[in-house]
Amino acid sequence: MTDTNKDQLQVIQPFSDEKHGGVLLPAIFGTLAFGIVLYGIFMGSTGLYGDTSEITFADGIYEFWRELVRILVFSLLLLAAIRVNCWRMRRPLGKLFLAALRCLAIVVLIDSVRVVEMEHGLARVTLISTAQFVVCSIAVVMFFASTVRESVLFSIGCTVGVVLLWIGAHVGIWII
Repeated sequence: MTDTNKDQLQVIQPFSDEKHGGVLLPAIFGTLAFGIVLYGIFMGSTGLYGDTSEITFADGIYEFWRELVRILVFSLLLLAAIRVNCWRMRRPLGKLFLAALRCLAIVVLIDSVRVVEMEHGLARVTLISTAQFVVCSIAVVMFFASTVRESVLFSIGCTVGVVLLWIGAHVGIWII
């Protein structure tokens, strides 16, 4: 497309578009990242469980279901954020299935960063959060028709949204 048609460029390019990987690229990245998450769950990663003494198989199964629900919920939230961003930028979304698959891959990539073995504390929160932000920004550029600037602004908006959800959840727990 030419620069004059940039405003009409779909955020999700057609399935045959090799620039953003079609279906295969997000499927490969998502599968590899989910393998890392599964490894962390069943090997007792302190990044997922904290500094506990012993992790049983039942704990692993419980954490697996928690992670699966977390991944699905955040994928749907990311898809909604992409849709709202398309409306804001007045650009068509494109294929919904491909957008959902790419959102799922991005969320699993972001979640796989949490598996890192590191002592809990301020340094861990800072480094993991920064790494997740960078992974999100790179993945949005890689999977969607987005510039680096748009990707960073979108990632900032998503980060603010997640922080607000986290604060709201803790306020809700505190009230109850």
